[in-house]
Amino acid sequence: MSFKDILKKLSNKYIIATLVFAAIIVFFDQYNIFEQGKSYRKLRKVKKQVEYYDREIEKQEQTLHDLKKDSALLEKVAREQHMMKRDDEVIYILDKKE
Repeated sequence: MSFKDILKKLSNKYIIATLVFAAIIVFFDQYNIFEQGKSYRKLRKVKKQVEYYDREIEKQEQTLHDLKKDSALLEKVAREQHMMKRDDEVIYILDKKE
């Protein structure tokens, strides 16, 4: 095929209209190829966050299960993390100053 044959086939009004329509859809439409790329990257980021939170939920469920079974662990967590005490105790909190 020569260049003239290719040019002759491309000068058909239906082919020109199809190429213009395709260019508008790919580059200028609301859902163009660039927006699709942004959406895909955002979707991957959100999926990673979902996986992270699923793992965190599993850890918290395991911790809750352990706390329900072991009263000594429950008391340890209450004392260390929540600064709880018994009625007859006095707790002194010392801050380390650098």
